[in-house]
Amino acid sequence: MVFKFSVAICLLFLMQCQNDDITFDDTPIDDTSLVGEWLLTASYVSPGGATEWKEVDEGYRFLFDEYGSYERTDFSKNQLESGTYEILDEELFLYFYTNDQKDTLGYRADFNENKTSLTISPSYPSVCIEGCLYRFKKQ
Repeated sequence: MVFKFSVAICLLFLMQCQNDDITFDDTPIDDTSLVGEWLLTASYVSPGGATEWKEVDEGYRFLFDEYGSYERTDFSKNQLESGTYEILDEELFLYFYTNDQKDTLGYRADFNENKTSLTISPSYPSVCIEGCLYRFKKQ
């Protein structure tokens, strides 16, 4: 009886941890398609349980140029940060300075099939355990 109860509890935990419904888009990120302006339009951030995509009003923007530089701006295009970027093993790395110290943020990143939508999720230095995805539309 205790064994059956333990198995049921384990199965319950496993069902709660699956993130099959938050798949990434399946087209790998590449330098040439990343170039341009991307507006945050939706987020999928789990507080520890089930969640769904939520629309973002007046999201921030990324502007990537062909020379490896980027800017992040607010919705009104006021600069929030700038730096350089690179793509390594289908991950997007952003390099910028904070208080004269070089910082790095890494994201797992994928496009949709026609490369008009970009989905990113933090991968370095922190990782979202329950799932946090951000969807951008090319402007």
